[in-house]
Amino acid sequence: MKKIAGIAAGAVLAIAAIGTAGAWYTGQQLPGVLDASIKQANAEMASSLPVLGLSASLELLSLDRQFFSSEARYRMVFTVEGEPVELIVTDHIEHGPFPLSRLKQAKLLPVMATSNYGLEQNEAIAKWFAASAGKSPLSGQVSLGYDRTVTGTLQVSPLEAALDERTSVSFSGLDVDFDSTADAKAIKASGAMGNLRINSRLASTDQPLTVELKGLSLDSQTEKGASDFYLGRNEVRLQRIEVLADEGATVVLRDLVQRDETSETDGKLAARYSYDVGMISYQGHDLGAAQMQWSLKSLDGAALQSLVGLYGELMQGGGQHLETSGDSTVPSLSEAQQAQLMVDVDKLLAGNPGIALERLAFKTASGESSLSLSLELNKPESFELPPAELAKQLITQLDAKVAVSKAMIGDMVGLQAAIAGETDLQAIAQQASMMGDMAGGMAQATELARLEGDSIVSTLHYADDKVDFNGKSMTVEEFVAMAFTTGSGLGGLGAGDMHEEQSELDVIER
Repeated sequence: MKKIAGIAAGAVLAIAAIGTAGAWYTGQQLPGVLDASIKQANAEMASSLPVLGLSASLELLSLDRQFFSSEARYRMVFTVEGEPVELIVTDHIEHGPFPLSRLKQAKLLPVMATSNYGLEQNEAIAKWFAASAGKSPLSGQVSLGYDRTVTGTLQVSPLEAALDERTSVSFSGLDVDFDSTADAKAIKASGAMGNLRINSRLASTDQPLTVELKGLSLDSQTEKGASDFYLGRNEVRLQRIEVLADEGATVVLRDLVQRDETSETDGKLAARYSYDVGMISYQGHDLGAAQMQWSLKSLDGAALQSLVGLYGELMQGGGQHLETSGDSTVPSLSEAQQAQLMVDVDKLLAGNPGIALERLAFKTASGESSLSLSLELNKPESFELPPAELAKQLITQLDAKVAVSKAMIGDMVGLQAAIAGETDLQAIAQQASMMGDMAGGMAQATELARLEGDSIVSTLHYADDKVDFNGKSMTVEEFVAMAFTTGSGLGGLGAGDMHEEQSELDVIER
């Protein structure tokens, strides 16, 4: 027993010795590590923030080194629309390899240091502190591994505040966990928010308006690709958005999901974005679900990176400005920027990029309607060509499809009647059926669409200077002429047939 106790005591002493030596080593290395981290942070912000019209810089104000810990203060200056905002960050740095705060959390993996940071109150954010009950509105912990990996948390504190005499906000707080490899080559993050509620009164009518978001979660896994863009996936979920006006006109959106995925192959980028709403409700009536999906393909990464940099220069006022109307201004490109823009656009188009609205759909209880549109581009011989010839060379292929469900039209007519307070279910059903049949009849009469089962469908395909419209092949000139003729016919149809249909509906309603 004494032998076991002696071994245990020796192990404790060895760990203590390692910890003491590690703490001393961290203290010696800390100034260089902080300097390198600040330079990297400034470089990252200089490349990414200008696109958002922002700029920021970080500097170390002071560093008080002790044996097992150090105290640091940083100044971060954000510039928004030419106005600087200064934030002071305080940082209690625990030296590795076994910071006490990590041991309390049963995190036994050795790290170089653990940073415990928060904002210091100043005049610029005094109201933010007051809204957070005097606590630091933003704080967190970051641990730096010996392999330069980073693990951390970020907390935005709950707050209650009156933004002005008309608007107040209530926020439950936001928690984010993140992990990063050395030099932020790969980043994982997840987070959650309970609710955000904004109460306001409209300036025009003085009517109250409430907007509330509930159950936000986010998940992200990205990694830098060859073109220096972050690739991977991001997902944001929101359980509920509720908008309440004074007259009881409540709009509720439930189960919202936004996803994006990006990838890169041989210097070409591809991306897909999707937006889903599980249910849209109005005044207690469920209307239906909605979905939208976009995709991009064959985007030259180097050209796109250059365009992003150029846009950042313009957002930061790198070019001159021309007044357009009133107080609004737009950036003007210098000759060098114009030349660079044309080089980048040529390179981008040479890769035959494509953009597609793969799906825009709305689904009710009985049917679904959808729209899709895709466009593939090519580099023209010259941008000085006549418009018709330029479009012909620029557009390689175009596809579009519209499908409208007659049953969905009926659902929407019925919901509109129910919201309006109508109670004659038989009359509502007749009206809904007639509206669906009328829409199908008009589409067929004008040859703008055809019936496929219960759906009114219209398709368009363009390639090689030929158009296929609803299964009929024609030249571009023939298609344009048909479109103009059909447009004139629709104008005449609206004056007679629509009046007759409306008279029949009036009879049903009576």
